[in-house]
Amino acid sequence: MLPKNLSSTYQQYKNYTDSIAQWLASTARRLGYISSKAKNSKKQAKASKGQHTYTIAIKDWTVLAEHIAGQDDPPINVPRKLAALLDATIALRQSYSGVVSDAFEDTTARRDSDDRHAFFVSVLKKVREILAPRLPKESAVLPDKPKDIEEVINVFEHLELEEPSEEFEQAPDVQVPSAGAAARPIYKAERLDDSEESFFAFYLLLHDLNKLRTEVTRAWEGYKHGMHDIVAASITTNTAVDLARAMIDDYKEMFAKHGGAHRMLEMYYAGACFAEGTDPNFRARPDDEINYRMYDLAEAIFWTASSLLGAFCGVLKAYPTPEMKLGFYGVYDPSSDRQKKSDREKLKEDKILLLEILPEFFYFSGFNENPPAEDELTRLLSTMFQTKQVTLPLVFATTLFLDIHHILRDQVDLGFKKLADAADFARNNINMNLDFHKDIQMDTWPKRNDDALQQFVGFVQRWVQEDRQRKIAERAGRVNIPQPYHLFRKHPWSCGLWKYYIQMRHHEISITFANAWGGIMSCAHLYNAVQNENMLPEKWKDMDVATSLQGRNVVFIGEAPKDPDDCLKRFAIAMGASAVNMAKSKRKKKGLVLSKRGPQGLKELGAVLQMFKGRYCNMNGCRDLRAEDVEKIIEKSNWEYEMDENDGSTTMVKDIDATPASQQKSRKQLPVAKLLGLLRDLLHAEMVEISFDYLRHHRQCWRLLRVVKDHCRDQLIRIYGPGYIEKESQLPFIVGYVLMTASSTKQFGDLLKAKLPTAEVTSEVLLSAANALQTMVATGAGEMIVSKILPEGLGVQIEFESGK
Repeated sequence: MLPKNLSSTYQQYKNYTDSIAQWLASTARRLGYISSKAKNSKKQAKASKGQHTYTIAIKDWTVLAEHIAGQDDPPINVPRKLAALLDATIALRQSYSGVVSDAFEDTTARRDSDDRHAFFVSVLKKVREILAPRLPKESAVLPDKPKDIEEVINVFEHLELEEPSEEFEQAPDVQVPSAGAAARPIYKAERLDDSEESFFAFYLLLHDLNKLRTEVTRAWEGYKHGMHDIVAASITTNTAVDLARAMIDDYKEMFAKHGGAHRMLEMYYAGACFAEGTDPNFRARPDDEINYRMYDLAEAIFWTASSLLGAFCGVLKAYPTPEMKLGFYGVYDPSSDRQKKSDREKLKEDKILLLEILPEFFYFSGFNENPPAEDELTRLLSTMFQTKQVTLPLVFATTLFLDIHHILRDQVDLGFKKLADAADFARNNINMNLDFHKDIQMDTWPKRNDDALQQFVGFVQRWVQEDRQRKIAERAGRVNIPQPYHLFRKHPWSCGLWKYYIQMRHHEISITFANAWGGIMSCAHLYNAVQNENMLPEKWKDMDVATSLQGRNVVFIGEAPKDPDDCLKRFAIAMGASAVNMAKSKRKKKGLVLSKRGPQGLKELGAVLQMFKGRYCNMNGCRDLRAEDVEKIIEKSNWEYEMDENDGSTTMVKDIDATPASQQKSRKQLPVAKLLGLLRDLLHAEMVEISFDYLRHHRQCWRLLRVVKDHCRDQLIRIYGPGYIEKESQLPFIVGYVLMTASSTKQFGDLLKAKLPTAEVTSEVLLSAANALQTMVATGAGEMIVSKILPEGLGVQIEFESGK
């Protein structure tokens, strides 16, 4: 079962009615109330131990309320929250008019079901009326009737978060049982178990799904206006389908009594039509797909997508290999203004769009190899092609697909451009890196690692850049050959997941490579040392960003060192020396003690993004996320965020060396849809962490090390002799030799060669290294990544505070 604060609206409704029953029964019991049933079983109750759970019949609620209200010595003050729970529960029940009843035959069972629900609402109202004199003044008056169901559900979501349940359950002026007393019994509300209750739950489920839909809409609107990366929008969309499926599965047993969730959707739509005095099969025109009098409702409950999917299943049954000629149903014009279209024109547009793309999904599902970055729409459609059955999760996913097109319109193809740019960027960057180091042998980077990089490049080329679907269509002799990259161009949701795959793999490769070669880490220590001595008038912006993203604890093993001796020691630890070497001891140490952990390395970033790596990169992650899973993912974040009064994130800041959200001060739990919105915003915030080009930064650092070696060559030979660097793979240690010239340290075990006896402490070598660094920065090479590569190649902008 979902956690109490992360559950569906119907589950919250059950929690609230249980809370009302708990308060009524426990309070009445403490005030001496004993039911006739309890009196008859008093002996058995005495012999019983432990905590018991009792169901409070709805008809008994008014009796309990009257007993509580009748207490005058002392009078009982009813908690304000009880009134709020009663008001919200009444409003929620009344918002459901029972329209589905009209879809059932007029039987005694149906009338009895309607009567039970009407009776429950009357009991809730009566309980509130009885307790009104005991309520706080501000709660005694009935609240204004909510405008609509959305307002009711919003009240529900925030009620759960206002007061601790323990405080609520302990009525004021009532003595709490001592620790030695018997465990308090648990009281639950009687559950109605009939068709009306099932459709009440279904009614609330539809509203929950629409809240998820709203958050997905915000993701793609944000993407359209440059506020969200397509990766964040796509993962949000896929996660929304996961959450929707989990909600639907929670009702599997309840809905199975009525033919399942999709059959209930059909009945709900039919009932709504009858309630409006129209027939679901009414057609104003012979070629109408639906009753357009009910278009707004049909769109709100996903009926339009359901009807189109059902029509395609009919085609599949007649034609096992479907083909759809472009323009058969008309021409889809994404440049037109959808807002100005009639309902009939809108649905026709959806029909053209969906029925023309479904055959491409069909043939894609026939590939023998499953892609790692598979979206839920593709997966659910693949099942439908096999079973010829439409499911509610698929209907929801298809609705999201159509919504994305409604939002992006003629910009929908840009999703593929984002993907293609990311693929080109990764391929070119890796190839440049392989060429850059082709003549250098590095023990920590064997040849098989280069082969693995080439395999990744080949994999991306095969899946993304070769247009496999068009090639297979041509070889198979399909009647209608799709346009180049047709499925990708019409499916930005999929493009975002593939872009995630490429960027996460590229990030992983970059960090692994940088750690094996050590150039970035050593240059970070050199940059810090020359800054301490005020030898560099300008900023090395790329290194500043890299250090900020990684955190000082990673780069410097703590705060950045200040004096020359400490700079050398921290560099040595970063290169793999143990902190034991720095400990004060009277015993003479022989040689250098190496750290068991090896050299300090850069870390893979994007803590929340990393949580989806198993699923979209390794094909072994969880495919059916629930709300509690999403909450755990969010807890991994080390971004700080503020929430507004509507539970939306307002600002997000990553402080260097910040603590993960799970270790920060406790935050209130969020409703499922708001949790999805927060996930979306965190995913976008983290994109800068995985987009930073560590491979280019490595090449930048390696070139700098070469220049430093040349600039300082004569000086270093005078201090250490000619053999201090024997091969280019040792270049990162040039920084250690430069730092040791400014330190009183003569030797650092086997890590660095000892100074010659005539060598003196000097800052001249560090100044020469600083001049080499200044030359690089002055040419603009020191900000190539943040000023050009990220904004132009990946659309990531980084701003620097003035004066920093």
